[in-house]
Amino acid sequence: MVIVRDFRAADAPVLWTLSTLPNIGATADPDRPLALPPAAEAPAAFSDLADIPGEFDAFVVAEYEGHIVGMGGFARNDQGQAEVYRVRVHPATRRLGVGRAVMAGLESRAAELGLTEMYLDTATNQPEAVAFYRGLGYEELGTETRPEWTWTLVYFRKVLTAYSSTSD
Repeated sequence: MVIVRDFRAADAPVLWTLSTLPNIGATADPDRPLALPPAAEAPAAFSDLADIPGEFDAFVVAEYEGHIVGMGGFARNDQGQAEVYRVRVHPATRRLGVGRAVMAGLESRAAELGLTEMYLDTATNQPEAVAFYRGLGYEELGTETRPEWTWTLVYFRKVLTAYSSTSD
């Protein structure tokens, strides 16, 4: 069973390790042990993970069998959307609903903060991620390609109508 909860400061070293695992493929490394060794510092490529409470409006962690196996966060962007970052799922637990649980947790927290749209991007070198977000009801807004990239960014948005409330 996957449990999604809010980030705790003690989670950071394991999240730093999780953020650097291969993120391409349905199961990049199914033999990797669930227990991840804590990293000594946030990876340079993801410096926002060094200060999760200061960089994100919400950040969730997924646990499976007592181990951290998923994560994701969002920050409010200039358009008032919850802009999603750092969604990761442990390679050994892909296809078990961890990503869906993380995204549901983020969508719920965004709604609690009064946000009505989620915004994110992924890349065409991660076709599983593109299909994943489409399957969650995210609509493609467009793409971006640059000469120095070997991939294309795909931008997505989801209106959080399921979380909106009506007043009588």
